[in-house]
Amino acid sequence: MKIKILVCIYTIYQLSFFLLLCSSFSAFSQEKKKKDDEFDIRNYKLEPADRLIIEINHTSWLGYPSTIKTKLPSVGMNIALMFDKPIGNSNFCFGYGIGFFSHNFHSNADFVYVKDTINNSFTTRLEPFTRAVSLNRYAEKILEIPIELRFRTKTDRQFKIHVGGKIGYVVNNFRSIRDNDGKIRLYDIKNVNPLRYGVNFRIGFEQFAISATYYLSEVFNKNKGPGDIHPFAIGLAIIPY
Repeated sequence: MKIKILVCIYTIYQLSFFLLLCSSFSAFSQEKKKKDDEFDIRNYKLEPADRLIIEINHTSWLGYPSTIKTKLPSVGMNIALMFDKPIGNSNFCFGYGIGFFSHNFHSNADFVYVKDTINNSFTTRLEPFTRAVSLNRYAEKILEIPIELRFRTKTDRQFKIHVGGKIGYVVNNFRSIRDNDGKIRLYDIKNVNPLRYGVNFRIGFEQFAISATYYLSEVFNKNKGPGDIHPFAIGLAIIPY
């Protein structure tokens, strides 16, 4: 009887030791998993970034008449102030804000107005200049609202992609012409479509990216000027913070 009691006590002791060992191992595993999760960057939310964007671009048109020749350089600038809202703990953010785009088109194009005597209106045509000019620039100043979906890696050196769209309004437009007689500036060019909307794209690392913009809207009002002419820009984006 005494031996049976000792055997039972020993068995209970072994079982208790085994259960304690299993419990300790389970607690250790859970603690390790908790610490691993704590230091897993995938579980952290992105910090807001890319809030100031400065783009230096080559700006031009697509679809202009074949008789028109562009001239280089044709430099424009875009400045945007953005809000950056991370989406959960993902690598994606939602960006929106306000921007100002200075878009230029250097060419040999003269803006010729043809009068419609029946409707008492003017239609714009683009024709090559018949005299020598050293400067011929058409410029637009566009106030814009950009909206973007952004991707950033959670690494020390961030790789980023921005894809979005923008809508804007041409608040000012003019032509600058310089010839042998001097320089003149002509404002409020007729038949220009004031509405601008299009798509934009950026890809890069850290504070630098390649940027591109294509406007789906046409330069001139429908049936008031050459059709299917669309502005575009491609260049370098500097993103300080």
